[in-house]
Amino acid sequence: MSLFRSLDRTTCTAAVSSSAATTTPSSHILAFLCPAFTTFTPHAPRRSFSRRPVTRPVTRLPRAPGTPDPTPMDSFFISALARAASCPEHARQISSLSAHHHRPRRKSTCLVPGLGDRREFRTKTERRGPFKRLKQFAQDELKALVDYYGIESGEREDEELPDDAPLIWNVGDDHEPWPLRDPQHHLVIHEMEKLLKDKESPHEDIFELYKMLPSPGVVYLRIQTIRALLHHLSVVERPTRAAMQRFFYIMDHMQTAHIHLNRSEWTSAIYFAGRFTGNASPEDLQSALHIWHDMERRAAIQGSIVTLNVLFDIAVRAGKYTLAETFIREIEVRKLKPHRHFRVSLMYYYGVCQDGNKVRRVYQEMVQAGDVIDTVVMNAVIASLIRAGEPGAAEHVFERMKRLDAVRNAPHMGARTPFSQPDWRSRRVLGLRLTNKAPHLADESARKSLQDLAPLGPNARSYGLLLRHHASTAGNVDRVYELLNEMRLNGIPYDGTVFIVVFRGFARFGGVRYSFWTADKLERLWKDFLQAASEHRERTWLSSLAVNAALTAFAKCANGERTMRAWEEVRALWEPEHEELEQTLKLLRNLVPQGGFFDEYRGD
Repeated sequence: MSLFRSLDRTTCTAAVSSSAATTTPSSHILAFLCPAFTTFTPHAPRRSFSRRPVTRPVTRLPRAPGTPDPTPMDSFFISALARAASCPEHARQISSLSAHHHRPRRKSTCLVPGLGDRREFRTKTERRGPFKRLKQFAQDELKALVDYYGIESGEREDEELPDDAPLIWNVGDDHEPWPLRDPQHHLVIHEMEKLLKDKESPHEDIFELYKMLPSPGVVYLRIQTIRALLHHLSVVERPTRAAMQRFFYIMDHMQTAHIHLNRSEWTSAIYFAGRFTGNASPEDLQSALHIWHDMERRAAIQGSIVTLNVLFDIAVRAGKYTLAETFIREIEVRKLKPHRHFRVSLMYYYGVCQDGNKVRRVYQEMVQAGDVIDTVVMNAVIASLIRAGEPGAAEHVFERMKRLDAVRNAPHMGARTPFSQPDWRSRRVLGLRLTNKAPHLADESARKSLQDLAPLGPNARSYGLLLRHHASTAGNVDRVYELLNEMRLNGIPYDGTVFIVVFRGFARFGGVRYSFWTADKLERLWKDFLQAASEHRERTWLSSLAVNAALTAFAKCANGERTMRAWEEVRALWEPEHEELEQTLKLLRNLVPQGGFFDEYRGD
């Protein structure tokens, strides 16, 4: 028998013997559980926590007639609990506007030893359901509308650690060549060393011999041969992509073989990385800075004035003038003595900044420091003054150069200076001699003798600077042909730069009525260009830059038929790369829009 059944009999007996029909045991129980229940009125509003309302009438079992309505105790007890839960004074009032602010309990971080984690009471239940995640995702999406670099994830990215560890392959000059297994490789090394003794040996031939050795080939060479190989590959007329790739190919093999680079080889690598495209770009500057970082931080080889001068020149050409100023301050902090080449780069920098007074000041400092003044220095002065917006001052310097050269080479002054018209290798040797030897001459007479040997007359570079200004900026065709005639009379050959700048002048100022940039003058210049290219003159080569400039000039000054004939004439002499040919053909399609002509060139 259950507890509720025993209570049921007791309540039933009490109910029969009760004199007041309105007073039931449920009333006393409700008064005990909820004192305010007696004051509750049916019309008072109350919150209901019941389920859905019953849509059908409640049916009860039939009762025998005359039987009293028993009220079981368990029903009273359950009903009392339900009514107490719906009591208006005990119900929790929830409002959207709270007049009281309660301080939330601080979450305890203390754990009772031996009990582990325990549950704690909080003022608000944290719900980590899908709606909260959806809300957070929507907020991230809204924030990402103006985020150019993508949606930031909550995960923390791995930080890049600076790689400043020393290079393990920078170990010294204690390299011993490995033994060769194939006797044929001995002949390859012997032939390579023979070519390295000749400074004019083609780089391509030496590099092809080197690639015949097993990789890495440097391990089979003597350290003297390795130094001579890198030096030979670093001496170029102008830096190109192919020259840079050959040099870096040897560097990679030296890294694999744990053979270190010296300071001059590091500097050559920086020069190739920053200047292999001609005009340095910000990306080229970044590559050069990365190599400089490896040189000083990891290889522990501090750069010289030559290294910082190369970096300074690359920064100026890349347009990073703030960084260029940083290199100037770095030279001062390291107390490095500026030499002639650095001052030449400094004049070029002040010319880019359009400060002619500082250009003159740097030149005066060179004279006072005892540096040798030659044509290279004077060309830097002319180029800097033109960039500074003083073409008249540049013309004045050019005329003084011609007069001084005429006086020094007069019959009563003796023979012409021996280095007046050298090739590029001789000019390089002369420049190094003038830069490195002059500061060590304490005797004034010896320094004056060295200055007398230095050439001061205009060369092709000098004329090219003025031709570029008059052809591209001023548009003075008379002055252009006057300078070209002077070059012809003085025996100064035209180089590729001269032809390109004059072709651009025809493309810019020709083809209009009453223009002096006529088609007849263009024909004479074109004839000279083809002759110079066929004779392979120094600093004159067929490239997409020169060919495109000439074709654009013919399209502007002549007609489409003459432009196509000019293309056929130069195509017979030119063997371009695939990219260069596509670039030129694309230009021709724009200059001469005629269908069907280019079909025969697509298979080349």
